[in-house]
Amino acid sequence: MMTPKHDEAVQELVADLQAALGAEQVQFDYMTRLLYSTDASNYQIMPIGVTFPRNADDIVAIHEIARKHQTPLLPRGGGSSLAGQTVGKAVVMDFSRHLRRIRSINGDEAAVTVEPGVVLGTLNKQVKGLGLMFGPDPASAERATVGGCIGNNASGSHSILYGMTADHVRRLEVVLASGERVWLDSSSAELDSLRKTVGQLVTGCQEEIAARYPKTFRTVAGYALNKIDPAAVDLKWLLAGSEGTLGTIVQAELNLVQVPKLRRLALIHFDTVRESLEATPRILELNPSAVELMDRMLMDKTRLNPEFAPHLGRFVEGDPAAVLAVEFYGSSEAELAAHIEALKVLLLRIGHKGAITTAVTPQEQASVWSVRKAGLGLLMSERSDAKPIAFIEDAAVPVENLANYIDEIDRIVREAGTTYAIYAHASAGCLHVRPLINLKTEIGRKQYRQIAEAATDAAVKYSGTITGEHGKGLSRSEFGEKLFGPTLMDAFREVKHAFDPDNRMNPGKIVDATAMDDPATLRYTPAYQVIELKTRYDWSADGGLSGAAEMCNGAGVCRKEGDGTMCPSYMATLDEAHATRGRANALRLAMSGHLKPEGIGSQAVYDIFDLCLACKGCKAECPS
Repeated sequence: MMTPKHDEAVQELVADLQAALGAEQVQFDYMTRLLYSTDASNYQIMPIGVTFPRNADDIVAIHEIARKHQTPLLPRGGGSSLAGQTVGKAVVMDFSRHLRRIRSINGDEAAVTVEPGVVLGTLNKQVKGLGLMFGPDPASAERATVGGCIGNNASGSHSILYGMTADHVRRLEVVLASGERVWLDSSSAELDSLRKTVGQLVTGCQEEIAARYPKTFRTVAGYALNKIDPAAVDLKWLLAGSEGTLGTIVQAELNLVQVPKLRRLALIHFDTVRESLEATPRILELNPSAVELMDRMLMDKTRLNPEFAPHLGRFVEGDPAAVLAVEFYGSSEAELAAHIEALKVLLLRIGHKGAITTAVTPQEQASVWSVRKAGLGLLMSERSDAKPIAFIEDAAVPVENLANYIDEIDRIVREAGTTYAIYAHASAGCLHVRPLINLKTEIGRKQYRQIAEAATDAAVKYSGTITGEHGKGLSRSEFGEKLFGPTLMDAFREVKHAFDPDNRMNPGKIVDATAMDDPATLRYTPAYQVIELKTRYDWSADGGLSGAAEMCNGAGVCRKEGDGTMCPSYMATLDEAHATRGRANALRLAMSGHLKPEGIGSQAVYDIFDLCLACKGCKAECPS
């Protein structure tokens, strides 16, 4: 509840923002704030309001006004963050509606300049005709924005070839907390001061950096001080993976890579997950382009989904406990055949006895990747309150430690009294382990904390990281000190203070974080209640209408552009309220008492559902 003084301050903030951006680009109404209170994570925090900047001048204006009012800011793209990076008590800057321009494409230099709201999949479609693509390929590429990929330092299935997003960033133009708009490689009094501060910090922490940073290339924990040369400080390494805590990206110059000429996949079936992880280091000796793991739970969920079940049937035989999808690039069919033959010889030598299938045609390979990339949504289609949720799902360890690490995780999860699903970028040692937990119960909350603490210890024990690509956010920032120790955490705080002395840039992430199980920040808690309605249709299979609404995990597949049917109203308006996710959230929030007294009968809910075309695209295409 706002006090009169607080309400007056917000009204003044709104008036200033509307004068600068126009009223239509400033939305502080209750429903909009509710829709932006969640992302694809376990968290829900009401923002102060939402803005839709149209250009760099708008971003500068928002920063200046926020500084005047001492208001926190939070940049947001597709809202597909799994750790709560894009929720918080702040003024949200949604770049996905207007800042979607590809400024330039240079085919000769394999480079592109884009605004932060450009969807990665859209960028790849634009440059495909030149035989180019962006190297990192997160599973969310069809709705994740470039700004979000940089803020998270995203990677994907082919990181053993292409590394992470930061490795492909040439230059960044940002707005700093002060409101100054700069290219990070330029010179200004503020930038020069930042470089000096960062260089001195890195020089003073060399031993700690060498000792404490994870021994895996896939890590986005903390700030990337390990990438900084103190003699020639390049600040882009700090902005990448900073989750909007150091500055706001306005433009990015990126490197592109050549599209591979030919590809082929081998699907190796295993009786246990451990066997698949033991085989991974040996398979990497053959220089594949990717090695991806899918477990039985994921495959079982896929078989229950009418959209994805036919894809699974094209490459899985029987009921294996795990399947490794091993991909090779090549310049000829003969070269690809030789790669597959070498793989079979290796597997025979190490005693593998399971089935091996291949995906040769583009259609067959698309089936494999569609199942793998839909993993999150498919797993969240669990029709119960206990779901395989994300919080330890992004640890990465050196590949030689994979099997021992998963043994320890198996013990940790089972000692907590539950089980888990797993899929993975096995080639990079990045395991997406998702324990089944019901956060609506006290037992579930205790499991959440117990498993998170122990899994962090296991990642450190095996020289790994708590986050290989999904970021820190609210889920993992708390555990930074366990991973890095007090000296480096103090260095991170000094970095944060140098860039953002008033702590207004997405506060509470990376440093000085709230507890990952703080009930004030969680979407579901033991206090969560719903108002069940008498419905004409039978929703009992979903646990009632509320259960059906809660099936939405927030991944935002419905925000994809141009492919398939889902969701036509979002494609037309680019309004979160008109995406399937927005409608599911509106329904869930109404039924859980957030829209009293009108509830589900409110005009706000009516307006959100009014543009639904009842095309049923979401019924087929939403993996949940």
